[in-house]
Amino acid sequence: MENPIKKLLAGKVASKIKDALPLDAGDAALNGLIGTLIANPGRTEQVFGTGEIFLIKAALYLTGVRLEPSAYVGVGTIHKELIGVYQFDLNLGKTDDRPPLPSELALPHGLHVPIVVNDASPFSLLREKGTLYLKVSGMKLFPVEYEKRPLFYDKKTSDGIEMWKLAQHRLGDELMVTYNTYCHTLKGGNQCRFCGLNQNEPIHRRKNSYFIQTPEQIAEIAEAAYGEGIAKRLEITGGILPKRAEVDFIIAVGNAVKARLGTKTVPGGHALLAAPNDLSQIDRLKEAGWEYVFFNLEVWNPHFFAGLCPGKEAIVGREHWLKALDYAVEVFGKGNVRSILIAGLEPLNSYLEGAEYLTEHGIFADPSPWMPMPGSLMEGQSTPSAGWHINLLVQTLDLWERHGWDLRDVAKDGWLSFNDLAAMRLQVRRAKEDNPALDLEKDLRYQLSVKGNLDF
Repeated sequence: MENPIKKLLAGKVASKIKDALPLDAGDAALNGLIGTLIANPGRTEQVFGTGEIFLIKAALYLTGVRLEPSAYVGVGTIHKELIGVYQFDLNLGKTDDRPPLPSELALPHGLHVPIVVNDASPFSLLREKGTLYLKVSGMKLFPVEYEKRPLFYDKKTSDGIEMWKLAQHRLGDELMVTYNTYCHTLKGGNQCRFCGLNQNEPIHRRKNSYFIQTPEQIAEIAEAAYGEGIAKRLEITGGILPKRAEVDFIIAVGNAVKARLGTKTVPGGHALLAAPNDLSQIDRLKEAGWEYVFFNLEVWNPHFFAGLCPGKEAIVGREHWLKALDYAVEVFGKGNVRSILIAGLEPLNSYLEGAEYLTEHGIFADPSPWMPMPGSLMEGQSTPSAGWHINLLVQTLDLWERHGWDLRDVAKDGWLSFNDLAAMRLQVRRAKEDNPALDLEKDLRYQLSVKGNLDF
């Protein structure tokens, strides 16, 4: 029996996601039970395993999804709306005259994917009798749902500003603060070539300030979000500012949040910023209560770094950046310092060389697949195939394990692809322990998370 999903995806979908879905192989259980699934959506998780859902997640990310009119029902009231004030906004310019767009989509088996709107996508969302369904080329796959809208989105700060304009909820349990949507590297055309931060207009502005919020406003919102139970961590980020003004601001925010919450640290707090030029500011970030710091090198190869991040090279410099990362490990400890390397901007061997170096130095080399950002100087270019990305992520998991990193910490940390693959790798290990006779070669989770293989 031919896999119905394979058949449906064999046309225009396959042309876009041929490397995201194994079109020449299928799950025998899926073949036999797909009809039951359509008739009884409650059996979704018996029919679609974690591996299958991961592939559908990859397809949704690559091709986007079309929203039927019914899919907008409840967005902005019951369900969380997308608020496009981030560096990473794949929906920039797609709002048109539509109602508010939904944010992340919850899939079966606890997987999540950001919603990328594409009116030409074969995937679609529609709501029937209160239940939201994912369809592909007209065939109903399974129920999904948007995230619930946080209560603090309906609140205002003490000076009367709607909280959702100043900080947003994302990734299940994170409060996200973007302190501005401007980067000084734009001056002279030195912005990072892949970044679209400067294309986002903030929903709220403060007069005569680089910063959208005050530290006190952020502390108020943190109190509301943590008190609601919707946040267990706080991230703050934004662009590089003249005279590196953002560093002192982030320090002030940490101190304000600590004071407001009555805690010794910002719970789960991570500051994402360019490496400080003054290393003593790293000590002050720690004293201000930040538990983690991200100094995102983003590109490892020194020539690619200078070409793709000319502003960072001019303002900080790669050599000092590495020195700051090493010093941060001394201050914050191994595993509490991170540096995103954007996968797809440089050759695989160069990426892995950088990941190896950072890992050896106690720095979490956070892999982030490159997607060309609307408004960036690299808009319209193509990222490598999904197969290339999965192979890179699996090699990164191997690297972390060789250096003693615990994949349980990776698997619990979020909704990103490397979190999903780490969780799958742990699942197949437990399955093998429970049943030593299990043939892992036939397990899609094993092929994805251990072999890094889409050709089976």
